[in-house]
Amino acid sequence: MRHFIFILSLFLSISGAVRADGIDALHARSAGAEMAMLQRDVELLRDLAQSHIDSVGLVQALNDFMASPWSRDANGLHIWGVTKTGISWFDAGHPEVVGLDVSQMSDLEGRMWANLATLSAAKNSVFTLLFPHPRTGQAAQGVHSCFMLADGQRVLCAGAFEDIN
Repeated sequence: MRHFIFILSLFLSISGAVRADGIDALHARSAGAEMAMLQRDVELLRDLAQSHIDSVGLVQALNDFMASPWSRDANGLHIWGVTKTGISWFDAGHPEVVGLDVSQMSDLEGRMWANLATLSAAKNSVFTLLFPHPRTGQAAQGVHSCFMLADGQRVLCAGAFEDIN
């Protein structure tokens, strides 16, 4: 029993350290092409974004998401949002799409990403997309995980793509 309590307290302190490190620690890690690590980073960014909104409010959080340390050049790790009807309402990584109806936009394999964002928020799940890398034009796999805002109409997501070497 004593051994179990030690392991449990060690686990709780390690998981607490990951949370306590926050956004600065997430972005201090080097980017890479390992999908499991990228998915972990996206899920952590999603959780941190949700906590940040709870702490400072949506308006301040959205301003924060547009700047360092919230958006990272490597892997394109950033926050983006879409409405349930498919209108892009926020995108720290691709501000040129904000205001557009993206409900019919798909990835290279035909997946409708606005719909997947809504499903991800409903199921607390991760989804992937295949699209041209913004810099190289080569195929890149994106990883995304979303949550629904309190208004029940807007979805906010954390997303990133696998680095191409």
